[in-house]
Amino acid sequence: MPESQARRRPARKGNALSARSPGRTARYRARLLAGGLATALACAAPGAAGQRSPADAAAVSIFPLEPAWTADLGQPAAAGPGYDDVRAYVPLRDGTLAAVRLLDGETDWTVRQPTGFPPAVAAETVIVADGATLVARRSTTGRAQWGLDFAAPISAPPSLAGGWLFVALASGELVTLRAADGGELWRRALDGPLRIRPSVGGRRLFVPIDDGRLAALDLATGAPLWERELPGSPRQVLPLDGVFVGATDNYLYRLSPASGATRWRWRAGGDVVGAPAADESRIFFTSLDNILWALDRASGVQQWRRLLPGRPRAGPAIVDGALFVSGVSERLHAFESGTGEPAGVLSARDELGAPPHLAASLAAAGLRLVLLVADGHLVGLRAAAGPPQLALGFPPPPLLPAPARFAPADVLPFERPAARDTASPVVP
Repeated sequence: MPESQARRRPARKGNALSARSPGRTARYRARLLAGGLATALACAAPGAAGQRSPADAAAVSIFPLEPAWTADLGQPAAAGPGYDDVRAYVPLRDGTLAAVRLLDGETDWTVRQPTGFPPAVAAETVIVADGATLVARRSTTGRAQWGLDFAAPISAPPSLAGGWLFVALASGELVTLRAADGGELWRRALDGPLRIRPSVGGRRLFVPIDDGRLAALDLATGAPLWERELPGSPRQVLPLDGVFVGATDNYLYRLSPASGATRWRWRAGGDVVGAPAADESRIFFTSLDNILWALDRASGVQQWRRLLPGRPRAGPAIVDGALFVSGVSERLHAFESGTGEPAGVLSARDELGAPPHLAASLAAAGLRLVLLVADGHLVGLRAAAGPPQLALGFPPPPLLPAPARFAPADVLPFERPAARDTASPVVP
């Protein structure tokens, strides 16, 4: 970590990884069984009277949870599911794709569709990659709408954002399509291995390249805006007021969206895993030294860190003030985003087959999160009986321009005024 940041960090007494808030004197556990899933919730209550403060209550408002339904898929999944507001779309090992209703866990349809990637889902369309073939299916029936064959195999999960569809090829090309009909908008040769989904931030597309480069492209045309070389391979980008990206050099970076310049970086004890998560003031990430980190978004100064009970397999997911971290384990651990204190544990009958799905859209089906278990069960969890639960409200989805229905070359030239970079200064 930067020496200047180490000097600014306030001194702590005792072991920072095992610190506990002084007022926490009572704990309770509850186990709920449904379809073989055991939900074990461990929540701390501060104060001698055992009453949780309003701030603490808001921090873990997603709890308590109970199973709403369990869907037996009959076999393990071949990849993580894709989700929309109505269904989960699960690729199975026998080469079929199953659409499971989020409302009750019933299967709407199955179709023969092999894939090793999670499907991309949006606007009643399910996009699936198989080798060098891309197939779009109608989400309500599974019927094929359109398909494309590429000259090289697809090397990363297809990615959808606001009608834009991004397909990475093993040849090092990134192809951008209209999700509605598969029409090609542009393609860009990036001359490097593409294995991580790109991310959209405003009118920029951020593409991690496995040789250590991070490229920023113009979303509408694919024109290069800047390229940044990192000492390690970049992971998936979280683009907000800064470009937050971890890498296999053990650092999490905040880069300028306009230029790619480093605003700050923080060193972990292992490679950064997956994409970070954020709330209004903090950035959260996991690393292969089994640590969950919380940093100040503006300055990069550490807020807290928490030792994880196992190796994480993805970045943290945040909802209602609770951070969920999954690994190669049958347990899903939750932590309070403000303090890092344990907020609960969900225990499944087998190892988890994918990171948990947490989204505001699950509320329409009466759910809070969905878990895929490695033995072939999909489980929907709802809020248990109790006080009203808070809804996820941050970060809001980005406002994206709609993909053009004609070639960018047909548009008259347009020069946007240069935006002044107002990012925070570099921390030595």
